Amino acid sequence: LLMGRSITFSQFLLRRQKFYYALYCSFGFAESRLFCYHGASMIRILFEDDEIIVIDKPAGLAAQPGQGLRDNVIAALERQLGYRAFPVHRLDRETAGCMMLAKDAKAANKWSNRIASREITKRYQAWVTGVPSKPKGTIEDALEGKRGAQAACTIWTLRETWLFPLQGPPSNNPVDAIGKEHVRNKIMLANQYPAHVQVDAAEANFLTLSLLELELSTGRMHQIRRHLAGIYLPVLGDDKYGNFLLNKALRKKGIRHLMLWAYELVLPWPYLKPPNMPILAAEPPHFISLREILEREGRILDKRNTEQSDEKTI
Repeated sequence: LLMGRSITFSQFLLRRQKFYYALYCSFGFAESRLFCYHGASMIRILFEDDEIIVIDKPAGLAAQPGQGLRDNVIAALERQLGYRAFPVHRLDRETAGCMMLAKDAKAANKWSNRIASREITKRYQAWVTGVPSKPKGTIEDALEGKRGAQAACTIWTLRETWLFPLQGPPSNNPVDAIGKEHVRNKIMLANQYPAHVQVDAAEANFLTLSLLELELSTGRMHQIRRHLAGIYLPVLGDDKYGNFLLNKALRKKGIRHLMLWAYELVLPWPYLKPPNMPILAAEPPHFISLREILEREGRILDKRNTEQSDEKTI
């Protein structure tokens, strides 16, 4: 019972997570308290069969063990399920959303090959700084890795564009404050609006933020973050490839996390018509919080119908 009302255990966990998120935003508590799961907590399982499980990974929880990490998905699931799962693919520590794991090494190899052969679609959403010059596109720049330059392909679609009254950078113009520190991220923030949008003089120097939907044809390390930074649309909260000065200013507005969300996996499933099964993750608290901030302080410039069928290349 909660305040005299009966709720499920999963509803209790969600409300508790939102409560701690509100405390974090108000008092700046350590991120590990918000997102790292302890033995009594549960990682939400979105799908399970004899070979695999798909979880809703919280932001801030590492995908696998590593030096200096207090907790990780593998250890947390072993406490929860009683056996050690094998990651089929990985998400960055600060990325929330759909992550697939296998119940044994053989299944992990099988499903890793299915991802490599593009039988499985991975879809993401990202909030970025700036406005794309067209409604959709494909980034095919090779990315350097341990084996040298590797082919990489990211497909993106613009969903929303907002004006946001940013305060905090030392310059009165957000464009100058960002561009002077990192030349590679000089973004046309103030005058790259959709053609039909009218912006008055008071809004001329406002920050522009865009919501992108993305699909991956390859799975290189930090692929989305590196590709978007390469076309001058860095992900908000990205302290490795993004705008450090901008991120610092956004933290004062309550935007403190990497705004990248693995919101959907589509699995091949021959028993369905069409023969695929979408698996959706819950919108993470920091995405919900950003939208509330934008609706309270910003102004939407452009919103595209997410229900319309875009041409898919995966």
